[in-house]
Amino acid sequence: MSTTRWSESDSGRSPTIVVFVENRPFFGALLVHVPLLRELRRRYPARRIVLCAPFAEAGLLCELGAADALHLCGRGWAEVRDLLRELQPEAVYLLRPYSFWLTAVVGFCRAEQRVGFRSRGGWLLLSRAVRHDVSVYRPRKYLSLLPALPFNTMGLDGYFRELAAAADRTGLPRQPFIAVLPGGGAGVFKHWGIERFLAVCSALAASEHGLRFLFVLGGAEAHLRPTIEATLAADRVSVLIEAPVAILAAAALGARAALGNDCGPGHVFQMCGCPYVCVMSNHDGRAADRTAEWVDTANRPFVQTSQRGEPITAIPVERVAAALERARSLPERY
Repeated sequence: MSTTRWSESDSGRSPTIVVFVENRPFFGALLVHVPLLRELRRRYPARRIVLCAPFAEAGLLCELGAADALHLCGRGWAEVRDLLRELQPEAVYLLRPYSFWLTAVVGFCRAEQRVGFRSRGGWLLLSRAVRHDVSVYRPRKYLSLLPALPFNTMGLDGYFRELAAAADRTGLPRQPFIAVLPGGGAGVFKHWGIERFLAVCSALAASEHGLRFLFVLGGAEAHLRPTIEATLAADRVSVLIEAPVAILAAAALGARAALGNDCGPGHVFQMCGCPYVCVMSNHDGRAADRTAEWVDTANRPFVQTSQRGEPITAIPVERVAAALERARSLPERY
């Protein structure tokens, strides 16, 4: 597989930290790496951060400035071995606990620091191995790889605040506003339905004069815009379509609360400390597992799921509206 580079000085001679990102090419699954990469940058400002992944989508983290280069490497051990020999990193962070062959290749490389999660046998090859706790929100789990870091209490918003500071806020509504994220690119099991989201907004709009709503849509949801604008008063609704991460961060830091599903932009809101009411399907009986790994601790009380075996559309509008009322009534952001 070819190598994609985002750095002109990608010679392998500069002091380098290599990070093997999780093997999920989705927007949200990539964004949750940002707090770890920012902390590595803060602790080791003279080091280049090089990502390794088998998919080009990981280049998003380089485009955001969270990393310096991306190497596209396949699933063969020899290819990874040769890449590590070329880069000669001082440290390697391995975020894939279930890949024994990759753990072995990293374990036998010459990096002084070889850091990852404990796995069967593999932890013996690492210089630092941390418990792989799937009950911890992913960004905090990644941060646990760093020593002397209170990852359960540390804020995740630092890098997003930096992005938001330079963002053009023209499309954002005046405060106070609620952000609504009705997308769900992973499939229909995530689709609660725009009519339900609008019903919640209409109920809140009736209870508080001046409350505004910001709908955050992806390209696949752009067709929902006319329905949204026909339902809510023009002076109370704004719509963003395929907004850049900097704008999402500015929205997340300005919103009183947010309502959406388990989606990529929702992680920007969670990492910025925005109270987030997550509507989640329990069609397969695994909603609790998804909540544990993909919802931050402070937001878990607001998660609304269907009953085991029921579709997401079975979640009542009234229950979601009540949860959003609780979320937006918090005295301060956490």
